[in-house]
Amino acid sequence: MADDNLAARFARTIRDLLAPPPVVPSFDENVDPEISRIEWAIARLPKRTRDVFLMHRFDDLPYDRIAHRLGISERAVEREIARVLRAIRKAREEHARELSK
Repeated sequence: MADDNLAARFARTIRDLLAPPPVVPSFDENVDPEISRIEWAIARLPKRTRDVFLMHRFDDLPYDRIAHRLGISERAVEREIARVLRAIRKAREEHARELSK
């Protein structure tokens, strides 16, 4: 149940990052395929990677606090953020390729 709440929060925040609130569809409407692809790409990442991303992007925690909370180095936090950003970029590129076909 806690994972469902986290997933719903995550979906809302990804949508907020990609589109300003007036444009964000409600959960009852069809979701933009690009947003769905990005959510799917992030959901497939390892749990620690997703946790680092959520703490940094949505809880506004700096790298040093994330590192302290997870018991990892700041460099490890940087690598995890880079991993998520690569996954997002790849998902967006794949979506753009599909649109251009």
